[in-house]
Amino acid sequence: MKRSLHGASYLLIALLFAANLLLAGCGSSVETAKVSADSLTYENQQLQTENSQLRKSVTQLEQDKKGLNAKVADLSSKLGQSSQQWQDLQDLQARVNQLDSELTVQKQINRDLSARSADAERASLGSGLGPITTQAEFMQGYGQGLKLFKARKYSEALAVFGNLSNSKVMPNMTSNAIYWMGECYYAQQKYMDAANSFKSVLSFSRSYKTGAAYLMLGMSYVHLGNKPEAKATWEELISKDPKSQYAAKAREFIAQL
Repeated sequence: MKRSLHGASYLLIALLFAANLLLAGCGSSVETAKVSADSLTYENQQLQTENSQLRKSVTQLEQDKKGLNAKVADLSSKLGQSSQQWQDLQDLQARVNQLDSELTVQKQINRDLSARSADAERASLGSGLGPITTQAEFMQGYGQGLKLFKARKYSEALAVFGNLSNSKVMPNMTSNAIYWMGECYYAQQKYMDAANSFKSVLSFSRSYKTGAAYLMLGMSYVHLGNKPEAKATWEELISKDPKSQYAAKAREFIAQL
């Protein structure tokens, strides 16, 4: 009997050890994905900073060149027989030529940095595109879409949220992705597409974005010139959830019609 109990104990310890190894492996995979995304985002920020600094340098060089050209023109008009003025003119012209060369180099560097920045941004954006197979990938893409939306990059954000809306990994978040598609369309003044997206959110039996979708659907109708439909939409929201913050906002909107 004691041998049997000892054998069971050893088996239980072995199973717990194997489970810990599996959990550690999963955590490492998610952490690796996060570090990769963070690295791309940091590289993109660094490239944008360098790009901004080079643009300032180019602007300063162009201003210096403009000032020297003005001096060349002034000296040319006063040249006469003065050998010293002639030498000054030659020196200034040489400086202008040097500035031209420096400006050409700076512009080329700036173009290269812009290209690298765009590549880094596309690589970062890739985290929200392509097949979504895990919840971690879904949430990473969702965060990327919100970041793009806040940066007013609505087309890029729309692509990310559209991809997420087709994923089956997190069905409880699908309506959120569709809602943000509507926000992107609304920001682009594509009010009919926005209205269709918000109505799609309302078709879900449960959604975190129901109240917000009612408000934005009404606003879309206002921009489409259909105030009666906007009022009816907000009244429906008030009747379904009269004590919510969204209902309070809907009452304000109705009063302003």
